[in-house]
Amino acid sequence: NDAKKGYRALEDAKSRFEMELAKAKKEVESMNAQFSYNEKRLDSLKAASHPKADEVRRMEELDDIISAEQAELNRLAKCSSKLKDQASELQQKIENAGGQVLKDQKLKVANIQSQLDKTSSDINRHKVRITTCEKLVKKLTKGIEESRKEKEKLLAEKEKMMSIFKEIEKAAFTVQEDYKKTQEMMDNHKDELDKTKVEYNKLKKAMDELRSSEVDVEYKLQDTKKLAKEWEMKVKAFRKKLDDIQTNLVKHMDQIQKDAIDHEKLKETLSDEQFNEACDMRKAVEMVALLEALLKDLSPNLDSIAEYRTKARVYGERVDELNATTQERDDLKKQYDALRKRRLDEFMAGFNIISLKLKEMYQMITLGGDAELELVDSLDPFSEGVVFSVRPPKKSWKNIANLSGGEKTLSSLALVFALHHYKPTPLYVMDEIDAALDFKNVSIVGHYVKDRTKDAQFIIISLRNNMFELADRLVGIYKTDNCTKSITINPGSFAESMKVV
Repeated sequence: NDAKKGYRALEDAKSRFEMELAKAKKEVESMNAQFSYNEKRLDSLKAASHPKADEVRRMEELDDIISAEQAELNRLAKCSSKLKDQASELQQKIENAGGQVLKDQKLKVANIQSQLDKTSSDINRHKVRITTCEKLVKKLTKGIEESRKEKEKLLAEKEKMMSIFKEIEKAAFTVQEDYKKTQEMMDNHKDELDKTKVEYNKLKKAMDELRSSEVDVEYKLQDTKKLAKEWEMKVKAFRKKLDDIQTNLVKHMDQIQKDAIDHEKLKETLSDEQFNEACDMRKAVEMVALLEALLKDLSPNLDSIAEYRTKARVYGERVDELNATTQERDDLKKQYDALRKRRLDEFMAGFNIISLKLKEMYQMITLGGDAELELVDSLDPFSEGVVFSVRPPKKSWKNIANLSGGEKTLSSLALVFALHHYKPTPLYVMDEIDAALDFKNVSIVGHYVKDRTKDAQFIIISLRNNMFELADRLVGIYKTDNCTKSITINPGSFAESMKVV
């Protein structure tokens, strides 16, 4: 008993340390992922805070364009002024001249007017371009300022994450040391553990044999009850026949009493010897009367013997059919019971594995929660189903129907991952499973899914960058000109190309 208790305590301690170690590793992975993400954001914002060569070149080009357009605008304004002066002079000459000269001058005036209109439209176009360039310069300046602020914010977050990372790393080292000590203790008690396992296997085997013998006894008891009912029905039938015979016998005895001799009167007139002879005679007469009455009641049937033989043969055939059917029924019942037992054993084996993995997955995802998958009816697991209960971190136990959106998402994902561990499938499709999750949980779930992609393919619809940035392939959906379009990119190749640029 002490060895068993020690073994169980060591097993519990080992499981607890392994769970804490796995939890710490997942936290470290999550923090590493978040740290890497923040570093990438910081690098991108650093690059964005300093104007790129293309942007600087573009701004210089815009300044040159603004200067050129301004000069062109001034030139066109001067030309417009000159043309107006020429138009005034021509108008004066037209007024002074007249005739053919007037027509020629009017034609010149029309040409000059068209040139004026063209010049005005050019002026307006250049003004619009100048305004657009000024707005673009303001937008770029504002973007640079926002990038600088974001850079400062991310630097502060980076320092905070580094301190948290160091604390988690210390905790992970502590858990690892405890795990090593527990492993050493288990190695020291290995012989006792082996003996305890052997005894446990023997007891388990004996329990299985007792269960199988209990089932056999139940079957025999049911057969005995059925046989007792059949004999009880036969006894009732024989009792009814006996009652009928007794009734007929009473009737015949009454008739015999009516026809019988008065013994007292006969005794007075006869001697003892004569009286005894008379009594014997009376008995013979009574027997004859009884037999005659029975013969009268009987209706002779000469075909009864043949009919009896036929009925006996049919009865024998029916008995053989009954025995064959009973044997077939017993065989089918044994097969049915064997299949039920096999279904129960396989279901309970899978159920126990899924329950343990569900607990482990939920503890890993929530970093401290707990989950239970229990049978409503433990004697008949297939009658009432199962109950999924969850205890979120620092909260009480609840049914999954009473959880919030994010807690339901984490519980469902833990169950899906537990089922995937028990019986993996090649393809999963998940629609915005991270919509109700915070940054930390999205990162944990994303990295777990990334690890599971070695055995299966996951198609996930997501709008969270720390989820879809882990994907091997991205498909973006967008809409232009009232048409839905898609674009596919490889994040790894895209990141490499951005580094080169």
